[in-house]
Amino acid sequence: MHKMGASYSEELGETTFSTTLSNGLEIYICKKKGFSKKIGLFGTKYGSVTNDFIDITTNKRVKVPDGIAHFLEHKLFEKEGANALDLFSKMGVSSNAYTSFDQTVFYFETVEKFDESIQMLVKLIKEPYFTPENVEKEQGIIGQEISMYDDDQNFMVYFNALRAMYQKNPVRIDIAGTIESISHITADMLYTCYNTFYSPQNMFLVVVGDVDIEKTIDLIEDSINKYEVKSNSKIEKFSEEEPREIAKKEIVQKMDIYMPGLCIGYKLDLCSGKDIIKNECIADIISDMYFSRLSDFYDIEYKKGYINDTIDFIYEGSETFSHLVMSATSTNIDELEKDILEYVDKIKFEPIDEELFETIKRKKIGENILSSDSLGTSYRRVIDSIINGVNTYYDVEVYNNVTSEDIKEFLNNLDEKYRVTSKIISK
Repeated sequence: MHKMGASYSEELGETTFSTTLSNGLEIYICKKKGFSKKIGLFGTKYGSVTNDFIDITTNKRVKVPDGIAHFLEHKLFEKEGANALDLFSKMGVSSNAYTSFDQTVFYFETVEKFDESIQMLVKLIKEPYFTPENVEKEQGIIGQEISMYDDDQNFMVYFNALRAMYQKNPVRIDIAGTIESISHITADMLYTCYNTFYSPQNMFLVVVGDVDIEKTIDLIEDSINKYEVKSNSKIEKFSEEEPREIAKKEIVQKMDIYMPGLCIGYKLDLCSGKDIIKNECIADIISDMYFSRLSDFYDIEYKKGYINDTIDFIYEGSETFSHLVMSATSTNIDELEKDILEYVDKIKFEPIDEELFETIKRKKIGENILSSDSLGTSYRRVIDSIINGVNTYYDVEVYNNVTSEDIKEFLNNLDEKYRVTSKIISK
């Protein structure tokens, strides 16, 4: 029997069980009774913003090129004489992976072959195969991917806003890096990053579905024990101190586009994991109250012909960055920008509409309850809680207890001094 913890949400009728293996690997199992599909995710607390750290094998400080975390994600799928995606596909199992600013996650979805999929997922992660030849080949593939995103309007308007906000933090760099930076990646560098950040004490394995808890943990432990020895080494990361001031007030880029794009960003103070989750929830409420299709502002801007789609209002944060971004496409981004900034100043100082706030709050609580029918929402909640070091259902608690004063405080922290604008316009 394993020593087990459990987080329970009465609202969602859902329990997530957790344990830590002797080698330090954290396991989370979100029990979803009656679901036929099962999802397994093997992740590491390592993403694109980490490129300066202590090599766990040599105990020496190293700096690696931008984009190496994403590059490593790609290369772990490649095995000697095979590709893990093809191996999963032959089993009739869907699989993929993603890299973000602060995590890399590999996952599968299956109905029937759960045990085999867990074993394959562990094999995927624990059998790296990097050679000078396959690294050089991947540089060309990822270089094409980077070029493709350079032509993506939504991608560029967002990252230009981050480049305007941040002077030093790697969050300002594309997660995939640049064609120049990935050209310096070597097989030895990949093994250095792998050995350091894919060590068990820095990783987590999440299962969502109707599974037997003890049998699943035993299956994971048996699969891991084929590879693992206990590691007590502490992961040490470094980052340049980011100035509070923004890098640039505005970035305007010309592209071949159908409709211009706008992104307004506010650089915010760093905060704890709990406050990161809270800020995400508060921004979600503000988005519905003031910028959704239900809002008066959206209706006015739509009738002016300035918008024909959503206005996004999203908070993002980690231990090294914190910001809010608002983005939209428009036939007249200069007028839309003017209207948004005037509107933000207005709602910062006017009283909160308590009836509207309570309505949106109840809506969000209801959406949380409905989200329990989604395995995807469940695993994202678990991973967010792992990365931020909070209870699995902390977001549910936030939505239940958030107040209009919290909304007002968040809005008041949107300081013009730390505001940036990114625009994509036609050539």
